[in-house]
Amino acid sequence: MEPLEVFTVDSEDLEGAEKYKEVISDILMDLNLVRAIGRLKVYVDPKAPVFIIVGLFRPGLARLTLGDVADISSVNEGLLVSVREEQYSSKAIGRLWSKYGRENIIQTDRAAVIVPVKGDFAKQMDDVSAITVYDPQEELKKNVIDALLRITPEGFRVRKHFIDQHMLAFIASEDPIKPEWLEICRKLRSSIGA
Repeated sequence: MEPLEVFTVDSEDLEGAEKYKEVISDILMDLNLVRAIGRLKVYVDPKAPVFIIVGLFRPGLARLTLGDVADISSVNEGLLVSVREEQYSSKAIGRLWSKYGRENIIQTDRAAVIVPVKGDFAKQMDDVSAITVYDPQEELKKNVIDALLRITPEGFRVRKHFIDQHMLAFIASEDPIKPEWLEICRKLRSSIGA
């Protein structure tokens, strides 16, 4: 695994900071986030008590569309969509059901369906091809939230977070979030280029 470009844990308790860095590294590896996060800074003050983590994501993988994972051809009843990659078949068929209605889709086998053509054939073929089957950003967000919940110190139930496609910012405490903690978070974000 590639190491993070920047990874620091700031705390008055230097020994605790090192232990926390190990725990965070293990969690990031367990959830396959090491390659997705380029920079990460953590601030922990057990006396306050506050836990702050900010990070930048590396540019991710492209999303996959139905056209990327399926063969789409014309048949008498409409468009035959045959999903080539088994791992995407249920999600692809589910997306078609959502878009066109389950009752309108004819399932020919586990990984193939017929979508009746309504209106312009070429436009519908393009529309079907463009349906998103897998978005790595959605998966990344789920894994990041899971990691944050695992990393957060026990009892820190008051949380404030922001996650988008480029970065994350997270503050947790036992107490209500204070303005000075928000300022620390802003400074950490600035220091990593967020």
